[in-house]
Amino acid sequence: MATPSGLIRALHRGTLGQNMVLDRIFSGIQPTGTPHLGNYLGAIQNWVNLQEECSSVLYSIMDMHSLTMPKEPAVLRQNILDTTAAILACGIDPKKCFLFRQSLVPEHAELAWILGCLTNMPRLLRLPQWKMKRASQNNEGTVGLLTYPVLQAADILLYKSTHVPVGEDQVLHLELAQDIAQHFNKKYGEFFPVPKAILSTTKKIKSLRDPAVKMSKSDPQKLATVNIADSPDDIVLKFRKAVTDFTSEVTYDPAARPGVSNLVSIHAAVTGLSIEEE
Repeated sequence: MATPSGLIRALHRGTLGQNMVLDRIFSGIQPTGTPHLGNYLGAIQNWVNLQEECSSVLYSIMDMHSLTMPKEPAVLRQNILDTTAAILACGIDPKKCFLFRQSLVPEHAELAWILGCLTNMPRLLRLPQWKMKRASQNNEGTVGLLTYPVLQAADILLYKSTHVPVGEDQVLHLELAQDIAQHFNKKYGEFFPVPKAILSTTKKIKSLRDPAVKMSKSDPQKLATVNIADSPDDIVLKFRKAVTDFTSEVTYDPAARPGVSNLVSIHAAVTGLSIEEE
């Protein structure tokens, strides 16, 4: 298997096979340790399916993105190993996709600098995730937190990716990558494909203890998050303790019955059924 840098050179020389130039899927995951159920149902499960369907698939452990929040070096190194082991255990097969660590490919940062010089500040300041994360840091968000969508665009465009699996909360960032690609092409000639979204059909998985927020590894309530490495007994306990309501009937109504609706979404995703079939 070629190194990531070797792959980049082959892409831009046009020396890869024709079947690898038509559709290229790129996606990444931040190394925050062992993934939880929301990560699996919202992204990893789809990755496994896509590697079977497309001949050119690249998945990256996005360790540079994880630096937007302070990390102890030893913790980050262990998280990279844990995340990699987890996605391999979930079915990601390096024989069917190209799996690599982002920071080992310096071209990601190099292209991010070039694209950042083509991106205006007001566009970044309008992104809702910047506003939310800045608020969570007492309005002291870092430059890295502001500009990481540009690095995301570089991650995608570096490999001339044509399709990107995304969840609802990343659609605006992909639109930024599309706009940057179009701006670059208009200024310098057709070079980057404009990537298209592959939207996840899985509803956003919410906390089992507070269905108003996403399931998260950083949730202080231990019963709120199902980690994929949890024991069967722990998983059963967490679902038994999940927030529901006082009505015994099972219906899907996120506004009126968020707890029950969250469990319906999870069951639908795990069984492969639509919510209507539940």
